[in-house]
Amino acid sequence: MARSKTTKQKNTEPKASAASPAAPKSSSKRPKSTDEMTLWELFTAHPLIYVGKFILVPYMLYLSYYFIPLQHPQSISKVTLGLIRLRPAVHGANDTSRQVLILASQSSGTVQMTRELNDLLGLEIGHETVDAAWNYVRDGSISWFHGIRFLTQPNTKEGLLSSITGICNDDFLTRFNMGFHPAEYGPPKGKCSYRSKWNDCWKAECFRILLDEWGCSIKGDCGVKFKYNLHQVRNPLRTIESLVVKFCIGGVEGQVQPALLAYAGSMFLFHDFSQDTCIEAAGYFLVYYHEAMIAARKRGEIDAFYRIEDTSACRVAEMAGLFSLDTTVYEPNYRKVQKICREGNENHPAMQVVKQQLNKVNLDQVHLGWGDLHGGMHGSKRKNGDTTLEKKVRNLYKVLGYDERQELEVGVVLPKPSAGQEL
Repeated sequence: MARSKTTKQKNTEPKASAASPAAPKSSSKRPKSTDEMTLWELFTAHPLIYVGKFILVPYMLYLSYYFIPLQHPQSISKVTLGLIRLRPAVHGANDTSRQVLILASQSSGTVQMTRELNDLLGLEIGHETVDAAWNYVRDGSISWFHGIRFLTQPNTKEGLLSSITGICNDDFLTRFNMGFHPAEYGPPKGKCSYRSKWNDCWKAECFRILLDEWGCSIKGDCGVKFKYNLHQVRNPLRTIESLVVKFCIGGVEGQVQPALLAYAGSMFLFHDFSQDTCIEAAGYFLVYYHEAMIAARKRGEIDAFYRIEDTSACRVAEMAGLFSLDTTVYEPNYRKVQKICREGNENHPAMQVVKQQLNKVNLDQVHLGWGDLHGGMHGSKRKNGDTTLEKKVRNLYKVLGYDERQELEVGVVLPKPSAGQEL
């Protein structure tokens, strides 16, 4: 018969308690009250700070990607004791000269050529900007608006003021599709905020820049200097077609966008664009722009021109002086271009004629012939059969090396779009 436990045995058996494995454990510590938290804990626990770090940190990293390499590259060399040496800054006092400025009218393949030179040759070419403080454009730029440095200023102060006002007026926000903003020229001297697209500060900056830039190449006092200036051209009628698609509201017989009228009328005061049809406004705008660049080439301010339809990225690099060490501004670019364009094979994309793949505007919507440029056509107020514009465009064909015989006498224009639709 089993004996019952003695009193001593009963007293020596383990008892269940809060410390026993069978007892539930506390899941976490009691949260601190605000009275118990340090100042740093209070600061980091604030909802705005907690959420802000997911926005602020990436933003600071983004700014550092531009601020350090472009404005203070020497700091990396100091931190790494010279093991890492970045390319020198080329803005402000360090902006002595850049490799190339390529001038081209709107709708002539500037976006595509920018991509070709950057991606295929490893250059730093900007599109419509020369701001090397916040953009990787240390080798140069491709732009239509920077052609203003080759334009003759209006011959009176009143005319110059009228032209600048036409571009810098309060309605500027409606004209961003023209590809110009004062910020493209570098950090504003007036300390304008980049958070504001347009205000009185940017307006004043616009006036200052245009006063400095308009005709500066003729005077020889441009702020940003380039070792080479090139003129890129595209078939004139094809370019006019693209401009028509881009700037005609309601089809070829529709209204001209106010942005084009403002810029064209300001840059070429001698022509009344308000009386033109959309085809005429686009045509005369293109003609006057190219005539100004051709005149600059005759004066020796533009070194050469090329047709984008039969030019490769390597050919542009050669024309820009990158095939010779003596004419290369940044020496490593010479070695890069040599390796691709001189030592590579002919099948390399940089050796091939540039193909228009980006920023296509006229997708077979409009095809113009010589007759479409005549007076009386498409709502023109000029005398029926007037050939003034046609003669000017034909002359561009001759000067720029295009075959005018390849064009139709009367083009093919699609019907007007339905209400509310724009080409």
